[in-house]
Amino acid sequence: MAEQNHTVYYIGNRRTSDHSETIEELDKVGATLVPLPMLEDEDEIIEQTQGADALIVVEAPITRKVLESLTQCKAILRTGVGFDCIDVDAATDNGIAVINVPDLWTREVANHAITLLLAANRKIVGLDGDVRADRWTPTITPPVGPLHTETVGVVGLGRIGSAFARRITGFEVELVAHDPYISDAEFDAVGARSVSLDELLAISDYISVHTPLNDETYHLINEEALRKMKPTAHLINTSRGPVVDEQALIKALQEGWIVGAGLDVLEKEPPDADNPLLKMNNVTVTPHAAHYSDLSMALRPRRYGLEIAAVLDERKPMNLVNPQVLEVLPLK
Repeated sequence: MAEQNHTVYYIGNRRTSDHSETIEELDKVGATLVPLPMLEDEDEIIEQTQGADALIVVEAPITRKVLESLTQCKAILRTGVGFDCIDVDAATDNGIAVINVPDLWTREVANHAITLLLAANRKIVGLDGDVRADRWTPTITPPVGPLHTETVGVVGLGRIGSAFARRITGFEVELVAHDPYISDAEFDAVGARSVSLDELLAISDYISVHTPLNDETYHLINEEALRKMKPTAHLINTSRGPVVDEQALIKALQEGWIVGAGLDVLEKEPPDADNPLLKMNNVTVTPHAAHYSDLSMALRPRRYGLEIAAVLDERKPMNLVNPQVLEVLPLK
């Protein structure tokens, strides 16, 4: 174990968390891990993270004010794909590397999106409820698409969107996708036809959303977008809740602009008990659990330690969100 001369705060510690592998990797660069509970107030975060050389963050708001208080911090790791809780520009301005972990649960999230789509198509939740309520009717209430020959639209062809696309083609669907930031070759690689967002909305029977959350994608699926969808279409979202305007979605479902939805993410998590989505039998909601598997959970702790240790050892991490920081934070 190296001499301990760095402090790493883990914000969002749970009683069941096992940090042993994170600690093992941090020990190699002389870093001590200090677990903290979930913190939501920026002044409290500032107070409890004084002297931090790095942070590991589950969901805490790492604002410009927080970042400017971290005078010796070199790295902040977000324990997932999305990093919208961190002011990345402010981190760059303050010479702090922002790291995410986008690759450990790609397959799990893609599989979960497929599951939500199939549950919507086959109306699994409703059928299960009927049987449990002693209603045995061997039909499914229309509309029930065949899936094969139908059109599936993918919004965002990053790691997860591409994994979803590769899987859904096995169901003999017509596959279209919208992503303005990738090459034609990447559409071809997953068998998708590149279309505009408007065309995707208009022709898809199922739309699966796989974008990050940022200024451009906030409420990307809004009332205008939902009105362009088929009245028989289903919306699937396993990305971030605010990518979809939830009030517009509720209105769309209530008024029949679309037929159903499958959601692993919501604008407010957990939702209020009176959220209308929870009362709709044409909506399946899961608790932001798409990322979860025994394997993905087992791989995380060591990865967190490896990434933070790399920066503290003046090496580049595997997934640097803000490469511009290298102009002021020299990493090999």
